[in-house]
Amino acid sequence: MNDLLKDADLCVKCGLCLPHCPTYTHTQNENESPRGRIALIQAWAGQKLASSEKLVEHIDNCLLCRSCERVCPAVVPYSRLIDNFRNQIQTGRKSSVRVSLIKKVAHNQNARRLLQKSLRFYQTSHLQSSARWLKLPQLLGFQPIERLLPETKQPAVLANFYPASGEKHGNVGLFVGCMGAWLDQKTIHAAIQVLTTVGCDVYLPKQQTCCGALALHDGDQTIAAQLAEDNVRSFGGLELDAIISIASGCGSQLREYSNSGFAGKVMDISQFLSQFASDLSKRLKPLPKTVCVHTPCSLKNVLRSEQSVFKLLGQIPGLTLAPLPETVQCCGSAGSYMLDHPKMAQTLLNDVLESVLQKQPDILVSSNMGCALHIAAGLRERGIKLDVVHPVVLVAGQL
Repeated sequence: MNDLLKDADLCVKCGLCLPHCPTYTHTQNENESPRGRIALIQAWAGQKLASSEKLVEHIDNCLLCRSCERVCPAVVPYSRLIDNFRNQIQTGRKSSVRVSLIKKVAHNQNARRLLQKSLRFYQTSHLQSSARWLKLPQLLGFQPIERLLPETKQPAVLANFYPASGEKHGNVGLFVGCMGAWLDQKTIHAAIQVLTTVGCDVYLPKQQTCCGALALHDGDQTIAAQLAEDNVRSFGGLELDAIISIASGCGSQLREYSNSGFAGKVMDISQFLSQFASDLSKRLKPLPKTVCVHTPCSLKNVLRSEQSVFKLLGQIPGLTLAPLPETVQCCGSAGSYMLDHPKMAQTLLNDVLESVLQKQPDILVSSNMGCALHIAAGLRERGIKLDVVHPVVLVAGQL
């Protein structure tokens, strides 16, 4: 309680965060703002407000996009405050079946393999099309998960090590996390190709696991800490110049590990590759396309490296970059948020999609897998064919 009060008391209630909060923007409800949520936690921790479903609901409605942290003059550690509250009130809140399933799959390699095989059969046997026609995902409550699924492919076996091609410039570890090797193979192979091309030896420790963000934001700090220890151990013993993340959501979690030796080496792949911009510009073939750039909240508000994507993609000759307006807020993905808060997630997604379509792009890029899956699902539901890929996929395609 003292830790909660200490963090909450830093808030001076100035309200500068309000216009930057997606849930407040759409509800105009003070309880759905960072300032309001801090006040609620303050009252609860000070024993002036009893625990209730409504209290937990207001806190859980937060996307943890952390836009408020970026503009807060008092530097309130808002994300830590929300995570600590959820951990302390864990007995009074329950994970949904959907989030529990995702956590089980994310934290257990055997469960992941089983589900991967099952989903491949589900898609290739036409069960998926039949189930959607019968609206079974909606009836069973799994539509928020089912709508996200891209076409699953036979998983490629990843080696532990990929040597640099040409002159060597360093050693990097590639973090693929729990879902990357399953749902985002294209980005992994593109990352390996580009990193080795610029002269990096690339290590992929087999023991690496989920970054822990799902557990942490669900109030389970014990599991999150264990996963962090597992990842630190898996990359331990390697002489690495950087630990590369290809999903900014994972990267933001890795960057905040308590092990400073590990956290200090974490970099988003676009940020890392931007230092090789001049070398890449000589190698890349022209691509006369318009590319809309979606910037995930984790890349902008936590890693603070959104400009690196523009610098990296700017090396591709003929490419026209179309950033989304500053007024566009969170896409609504927010880890598992889109599974338990589909209405708000869809509202926020619609805002993003409207801005994207105004740009009339040929391709859309996003640096976070969860955001990319969410946006791609929204486009499919509108009947719009638009490739949604990671920036490094575009770079690899032009080598």
